[in-house]
Amino acid sequence: MKILICYHSQTGNTEKIARAMKEALESEDVDILPAANVNQASLKDYDLVIVGSGVYAGAVGASVKALLKKATELPPRFAVFTTHANPDPAMYRDAFRLLRKGIEKVGSQVVGEFDCQGENLVSTEEQVEKLLESLSPEEREAARVRIEGTRGHPDDEDLANAQKFAKTLLG
Repeated sequence: MKILICYHSQTGNTEKIARAMKEALESEDVDILPAANVNQASLKDYDLVIVGSGVYAGAVGASVKALLKKATELPPRFAVFTTHANPDPAMYRDAFRLLRKGIEKVGSQVVGEFDCQGENLVSTEEQVEKLLESLSPEEREAARVRIEGTRGHPDDEDLANAQKFAKTLLG
């Protein structure tokens, strides 16, 4: 099976997941590229495209949006994955919904979705503290607990889960 894994990764978290998936699919013909480097005309040449992005304010990265928006022909099968710092599904489910909508609009089928929490490596501690200052003491403490829960992610377990997910796409 000819597979493309493409991704948008500002922090490296999404790229880690993409590379774990490629490793799991080593028996297949797999290309892996940042979405910004993918020629949209080549998408139709794959049997399966796995596209991933970090979620930024509820949306996928610009290079993934641009790639899917410009593509006129897509392969029959797609899978999507996201990484995100927010544990609240409401904050990242829209990203899946919008990806799915764009892919299905062109007649392709989304055969799988995977998400993984990732540490926020973009914001500095000072930026985070400034944001936390606007919260009530209870909200601030809850936010600190959520932030601490993302530290070190994606971890080995997350990478193993990504590999398991990738293998399910072959059947």
